[in-house]
Order: sequence, then C-alpha cells, then structure tokens
Amino acid sequence: MFSCTLYYTYIPFSVVFSVERERETREMHSCSIRCAIRHLAWLVFVCSWRVAAARDQPAAPKTDPVEAAALNTILGRWGKKASSEWNISGEPCSGLASDNSDWDYYPNINPFIKCDCTFGNNTLCHITKLMLASNPLSGQLPKELGNLTNLLSLYVASSGFSGRFPSTFSKLRNLKILRASDNGFVGKIPDYFGSMTNLKDIRLGDMVSGTSSLAFMSNLTSLTTLYVMLFATKFTVLTKFVTNDGIRCYRILRNCKISGDLRA
Repeated sequence: MFSCTLYYTYIPFSVVFSVERERETREMHSCSIRCAIRHLAWLVFVCSWRVAAARDQPAAPKTDPVEAAALNTILGRWGKKASSEWNISGEPCSGLASDNSDWDYYPNINPFIKCDCTFGNNTLCHITKLMLASNPLSGQLPKELGNLTNLLSLYVASSGFSGRFPSTFSKLRNLKILRASDNGFVGKIPDYFGSMTNLKDIRLGDMVSGTSSLAFMSNLTSLTTLYVMLFATKFTVLTKFVTNDGIRCYRILRNCKISGDLRA
C-alpha cells in the first residue's frame, strides 16, 4: 500500500510580510524613477520649445546709438528725463514713441519723441519728431540737435531759448516742420535754411538784432507756411518766393522792419 507523507514548513508571518513589503518598496522605487524620467523629459521638451520660440522671435528694434546719446544730452542739460510712457527700460524709441499714435493725443507728455523703427529690416529706430515746446528751458538750442539727422518735426516754441541758431542745425536736411516762435533768438535767420529744402512749415518769432535776407525761401519749393512775427530786425530782398504751381504759401509778417521787394 502506497503511503504519502506531507511535510509542512512553517514560515512566520512576519517574514512573509517583510518580503512583500520589500517587493512593494522596489516597485514603488522603480515607479518613482520612471516618473522622474518622464517628468524630466517633459521639462526638457518644454524648455527646448521655449528657447526655440525665443530664438525665432525677432528682437525689439533699438534706437540709433548716436541719436540716443544726443537726446540724453539734450534732455540732461536741463535735468529733463524721458517719460516712462515712451522710454521703456532705457530704450528711447519704445512705448508711445514707436507706435502709430499721434502725440497730439498726449498733451501732458512733454518732452516727447516719435520714432520710425522700420530701418534695418525693423531692427533700427530713428528719432523723427522731438517736442520741447512750452518747457521752462534757457540758453541756446543744443548743438546736439544736429545729430538727429532724421528729424522731420521739431517743436521748440515758447521754451525760453536765446542766442543764435547753432551751426549744426544745418545738418537737419530732412526737417519739414520747425516751430520755434516765442523765444529770444538773436541775429539773422541762418542762410543754411535755404539748403533745408524739405521745409514745409516755418514759424519763427522774436528774433532781435541783425539783418536777415529772405532770399533763402526761393529754394524752399515745398514751403506752405511761413510765420514770422515780432522781429526787431531788418529783412531785405525777397526774390521769387514760390516757383511751383499749386503750392499755397501763407506769409505772415507782423511788426517787422522790411525793406526790398516782397513780390512773388
């Protein structure tokens, strides 16, 4: 007769529990490693994407360094500072200075500039308008204005300026609008105004001492407005004021000492 004997091995419960716990610990550790790797891979992907996006995004245009230095010198002469509305993080041609808004909408921002940032494939800004009017300034017009060679409009009326126009002013060949009345300039209107042939609007006033010829206006074929008032100086000889057909020119000459021929 066949007989079978069964043998039982007693394994303490504490041992079984310890083995099971060690197995679970290993699995949890393995899962933590896998999760950490996946998380790290995700972070690498996100960071790489952001770096690539930042690299592909065009850099903000910068103000011409010569013009920026000239502007800072001009404003610093009277302790003036750029407004935070148009100077962001030290860049003059930013904020309201570089957008398409009209500065007439912001009468309380003064000084003010406007810029054209389309140069150098939209990487370079030139200052095209400068507003200094109605500020309590003094002395001569700053010679550094001559470094703003891309100026189209310059407003310096009613600002307490005196003395003569600086010779560097002749470099403003792109200037179209000059508002400089109600100051205390002396001497004659500079002859180099005749070479600033883009001028369309000239407003001067209160220049004293000296004799000025208005002959320079014969070269200003784009001129539409001339405002000259309260000059304590003599004007001589105006020849052929306007040559282009269709150009309207307003001549406002008040309280001036004039001699010579004023016929067009």
